[in-house]
Amino acid sequence: MNTAAVTTALAGMLASSALAQAPSVTGVLNNYSYTLPSLPNYGIAQGSIFAIFGTNLAAQPAAQTPPLQVTVAGVTVDVTVNGTTTRPLLYYVSPSQIDAVLPSATPAGTGTVSVTNGQGASATFPIVVVSRAFGLATANSGAGQALGFDASNGGALFGFMQAVNPGEILELWGTGLGPVAGDATDVAVVPAPQVFIGGMEARALYAGRSSYTGLDQINVQVPAGMSGCYVSVVVQTGTYVSNFATLPVAASGRACSDSWNPLPAGVFQKISQTGTANIGVVQVTQTTGPNYDALPTYATHDAALGSFVKLTAAQLSEGASASGAVVVSPGSCVVNFATAGAPLLPPLGLFQFAYLSAGPELYGAGPEGDLTMPPLTPLAGIPVYGNFTLFVPPSGGNFNFGNTSGGADVGSFNVSLQVPPAWTWVDWQNMNSIFAIPRAGGITLDWTGGDPSTYVSVNGVSYGSMNGGTDLFVLGDFTCLAPTSAGAFTVPPVVLQALPVSYNAPISQNLLSSTLSLSYLSAPAPFAAEGLDAAWAQSQVTYSILVSYQ
Repeated sequence: MNTAAVTTALAGMLASSALAQAPSVTGVLNNYSYTLPSLPNYGIAQGSIFAIFGTNLAAQPAAQTPPLQVTVAGVTVDVTVNGTTTRPLLYYVSPSQIDAVLPSATPAGTGTVSVTNGQGASATFPIVVVSRAFGLATANSGAGQALGFDASNGGALFGFMQAVNPGEILELWGTGLGPVAGDATDVAVVPAPQVFIGGMEARALYAGRSSYTGLDQINVQVPAGMSGCYVSVVVQTGTYVSNFATLPVAASGRACSDSWNPLPAGVFQKISQTGTANIGVVQVTQTTGPNYDALPTYATHDAALGSFVKLTAAQLSEGASASGAVVVSPGSCVVNFATAGAPLLPPLGLFQFAYLSAGPELYGAGPEGDLTMPPLTPLAGIPVYGNFTLFVPPSGGNFNFGNTSGGADVGSFNVSLQVPPAWTWVDWQNMNSIFAIPRAGGITLDWTGGDPSTYVSVNGVSYGSMNGGTDLFVLGDFTCLAPTSAGAFTVPPVVLQALPVSYNAPISQNLLSSTLSLSYLSAPAPFAAEGLDAAWAQSQVTYSILVSYQ
């Protein structure tokens, strides 16, 4: 393995000056997946690299290369499970983080971890040790583009302009495939994991330790028929599902593209070279779903939204869009996680953008008259524009949006958008039949209508209780994309198994209600404006129901 891979995998770790106080441990996570406690796929695998977070863990940053030792800069770690104590090998220590290798001989079960340095020993902190729980290395701390090499392309690192091709052999990296005798390197781990690319099981040619202790390598062949900039990849070890990552795949050549994505290829190239691109999106949305003010009734809400952002290369690789939604290639699904606590509020969006000004307000005109889109009240001073009145008739119709003279960052524009009539989900009248969704199996959703050249987004959200309490929750949400012409899509078991078991929230905590949604996405209408590298208008019709993931 190239030593640059270890440098990349260990990059971005934080360091701060330690005080003359005893160390304190505040978290223990897989070094690559960052899977949160209380999720069904949480656990530190025997023989894996794990990260310890806390304060005063070390006096200053220090690292070592193999052969690893159990002490670095006077810092040691002890793990005790079922009466057996093991001492992990250390890759890196700093005041706020330690990267260590859990010995394969550590028993499985619930135990404790503690850190000792020159200032004393920390209080013990819980650790859950399992046999296997793989974490994929990604460019963005457990999410976004997978971090690995295309062995069929001279060992090139994955990228939008270095897309992989079907049939090629990839080297995926991570940790947690399982224990090996003596924590040896360059040895296969059995049983082999399952690898899914674009929802299809891929052929794994090798799965085991690399030449670095605890660091796993999976050599896998890209299935035929794959294409897209956000093709999903996930690894399953037994009942444990890894974090979800994406791969850029091109049918030929090295520049990826997605038929659904309004971003032109030139934007991918520019952002790969310069690091940023300016994007604008105007949306018309109509959502029918739970009426949280009067559950269990449902209500319909319209919205017109305008967003103009400076998108970074890191955000693009993580699946960000100017609208704030997570994007994925057709046929693929991705899962993301967050936490939510009291007061019971929805979690913040995954992406924090640098917003661009398109003027004091946007205007719109539709079948039922004119509407204005001022900056949203909660974000006064930040140019995100919106209008939430009911303005979309059941028959749809033509809308025009624009600005009068432009703003400091975005010039004037005008765009016409044809909003389709209300769209029908065939199960919409039979919601109770799918209230309970078994996480161990997949679920197939059907629909009718829609432009066959467009796409349907399938989304699900499950709130799970952390540690059995009622004031701290973990949120798992998934996004899948399918062609409208397919008429159906099956969310695979590997997606549902990554979600937390739904917390049965009482009406007073209705914002913690778990949901399942289908959205019909219209064909995008591109427009141009000075200051923007790409811009489009698009409509979305969504149906959402209350469910329980079990």
